[in-house]
Amino acid sequence: MKQLFKTSLLAVTIAATCGTAFAGTVTVTKQTHSIEGLAGVTATQISNDIAYVVAAAYAVGDKITFTFPAGALDATTFPSQINVAAVDGDGSAAPVTAVAGMGLGLLNSTANAVTYRVTTLSQPLDTNTGLDFTNRTTIGASIDLGPIGYLPAALTAAAVTVTVSSQTSVGDVLDSAGVLTAIVADSDTQYGTAAVGTQFDAVINVSSARKAFVGVTSDSMDFTITNPNVLGADMAVGGTGVNADWLNLATTTSTGVTVFGEAGRMTGLDASNWTTAGTDTFTVAAATLAVSYAGMVTNDTITFTPTAGVNADVLESQEFTTDVVYNYTSGAVKASKTVGVGLDSGEWTLNGASVNIPYMPYGDAISQIMYVSNDGDQSGDIVVTAFDDAGNTYDLGTIKTANANTVTKITSEVKDALELAGFTNGRVSITVTVNAPADDVTVYASYHAGGTRGFVNTDQYKGM
Repeated sequence: MKQLFKTSLLAVTIAATCGTAFAGTVTVTKQTHSIEGLAGVTATQISNDIAYVVAAAYAVGDKITFTFPAGALDATTFPSQINVAAVDGDGSAAPVTAVAGMGLGLLNSTANAVTYRVTTLSQPLDTNTGLDFTNRTTIGASIDLGPIGYLPAALTAAAVTVTVSSQTSVGDVLDSAGVLTAIVADSDTQYGTAAVGTQFDAVINVSSARKAFVGVTSDSMDFTITNPNVLGADMAVGGTGVNADWLNLATTTSTGVTVFGEAGRMTGLDASNWTTAGTDTFTVAAATLAVSYAGMVTNDTITFTPTAGVNADVLESQEFTTDVVYNYTSGAVKASKTVGVGLDSGEWTLNGASVNIPYMPYGDAISQIMYVSNDGDQSGDIVVTAFDDAGNTYDLGTIKTANANTVTKITSEVKDALELAGFTNGRVSITVTVNAPADDVTVYASYHAGGTRGFVNTDQYKGM
């Protein structure tokens, strides 16, 4: 406030020496509320002091009106009289800083505006002579309206503002340009935006029957959440000089982070495979890891470590995304704020080819035909998994080798392995993984049933 007032007095000095008119300035230190915290607030809010530095020579009978948004004011009693003290001369030969004072009486008020009328003018003291001036104007005088009471609900639609207008006793406009509107209070979310930094990027080793990664024993991703500065933030209109805390902050009760894989591609895994600073719950069918943290957290690293040894599970190539949510309370209100959704969190890839045969029937009078063509110069193990229409999964392991520049038939090996695993009749989806470059590998699949041959399009079908 003091800084703005001094700036206005400097404008008065220039005006007096150059004959240039300067515009008025309404000032108030803005209050910022948390929009989440306001959800549980009903009490009237009290603003900071509102002031107006005039840039016109006011006379008795002139009027100044302060206007606020409709429905914003509550429990505000405006002063019946505002006395603006004169600013005495500074003792210099040309005391241009001397400003006339004035008295303003409350003329009328409505639900969203108040008007004052100039009732008296007073001259400042000339410190050179010890007598009052006779020719100083009100240019540079600061009218202190004081605080207002406003409803928290008014902030949910827009900011609470104050706009100043003034006119002479005969209706001519005064102070028609300048900073005539200022923000008294506004609201914003106290929560920011989440981002994923390091992403999952491990390569599944086909040579290890897809039960381990290539060159590493674990894989990690990390997230960060950048929130607004709500403590000691710069709150002043125009962004200068005044630091204050946001008002009505919600209480953050917990932080929720959910990592999504691909459904059906995490069979056998459980919560023990994941390490976080929070409490995690793993859902196999949905391939989701839900992590809960007490209070507000802004970062963590989530690590996946495959089970080793005889209990190791098959790892599937897949992509990951992450959602991040803050849960909070405000009074009796409980709610949540999503700060990140569908964040790209990386993927697991294979060091080989993976081809899915979506449909293959087995049973009496049904025969199958499956070939793996490797037209590259690198041989690789053939690993097969399958699942049936009852939801059973069959890990058939390494069944054969796809030699370089060779077509390898795998029909009987797949059938024998399925029978050994307990499957003899029905339909299965088969994934064939080859530890060789994907561009070199093609899988062909068909079947005979009732004298009819059915060709099966794999997910790499090339139209040949």
